[in-house]
Amino acid sequence: MTEKNTNKSSGIISAYGDSLKKNPKLTIAASIFLVVVGGLAATRTGEIIGRASAAVDSVDVANALTVSTVTAEQTQNYQTVQYVSGQVMAARESDHGFDRSGVLAEVLVDEGDRVKKGDILAKLDIRKLNAQHNQFKADLESAKAFAVEAKTNQQRAKAAYDRYSALKDSGHISQHRLDQAETDLASANAGVTSAMANIQKIEAALVAVNADIDLATLSAKFDGTVVKRYRDEGASFGMGGGPMIRLIEDGKLEIRVGLTENAATSMEQGAKYTFAQNGRDINTTLRSIVGQVDQNTRTISAIFDIDPGQNVIPGTLAEIAVNVNVNETGYWLPTEALAESRRGLWTAYTLSPFEGRSDVSELKRQELQVLYTEADRVYVRGTLSDGDQVVSSGTHRLSSGFIVKAN
Repeated sequence: MTEKNTNKSSGIISAYGDSLKKNPKLTIAASIFLVVVGGLAATRTGEIIGRASAAVDSVDVANALTVSTVTAEQTQNYQTVQYVSGQVMAARESDHGFDRSGVLAEVLVDEGDRVKKGDILAKLDIRKLNAQHNQFKADLESAKAFAVEAKTNQQRAKAAYDRYSALKDSGHISQHRLDQAETDLASANAGVTSAMANIQKIEAALVAVNADIDLATLSAKFDGTVVKRYRDEGASFGMGGGPMIRLIEDGKLEIRVGLTENAATSMEQGAKYTFAQNGRDINTTLRSIVGQVDQNTRTISAIFDIDPGQNVIPGTLAEIAVNVNVNETGYWLPTEALAESRRGLWTAYTLSPFEGRSDVSELKRQELQVLYTEADRVYVRGTLSDGDQVVSSGTHRLSSGFIVKAN
């Protein structure tokens, strides 16, 4: 129908053109006619274009997806949780043993027994030591008697020398007699010195044998529990002895863990911390942090004292959750706000103004790097800006340039 109307209009204009050639007086009337026809056509075209544009806009708004959004808020750091395991240990644990040779005569404890500091654990056969002790005591008495005799001789020699010296001054004896008296005195003095040295030697030997007798009795150095018995009665110890009983101070337990530098600096000495073990909590107090990095593990050791009365078994493992601050600028977003992108990156969509309209927005693609993940949110950095409206879910059905409505 439109094509027919166009053909008719062309025919009319052509007829008018022929008439104008034959009759020049019709020029003014023809010009007016053409202006009127052209104006009507332009007006009709503008109306058609306006209606088409309105139709497109109404279609975009009608088809716009409704999305939920969150506001991107920039932060300077985030907090991670590090799970660190440590071994429950006795505050003190040592092998109690003899440091001399001998034959094991008696063992007074067994594995699992609890002992107090000073309790006797085992004994060596000390019959030979007792014999030596008695021998040295007899030798000491003999040496003391000889010393008494030596001192008597010394006094006698001293008196003779003094007497001969006086007689020599008065000319009643010769110089030879005085010299002999002096020699006798020197010999008596040497005898006393030798006697006293012999006494000291025997006394030292007696002290040594008494020490050996004491060392033949093994006693507990602290309160604890016997966890290992190495030998039984009749066993022989060679030179230097050897271990006999392993004792742990299980009344004072501790947990040692290796922490990263960030984790170590976030903990406070003397503060309370809770470990987890087989579904139960173990309450502890941070005693100390070793101020040096272990060259093998690249960690810093921390020692936690276990609060008493919790029935914790040494040698078991316990775990602690340590909150660590990481200084890194970024944003927290819901996990569902991300879609997988290229090269290990992730995509999120932000709302951007669309042609100055307030009822709809255009989606813009943002490339992000995930720094840390929790159960339902992630910490990211990338092309986001503080205050951006980020689509919080359903990103798998979106694409950059989509027109959407914010819920």
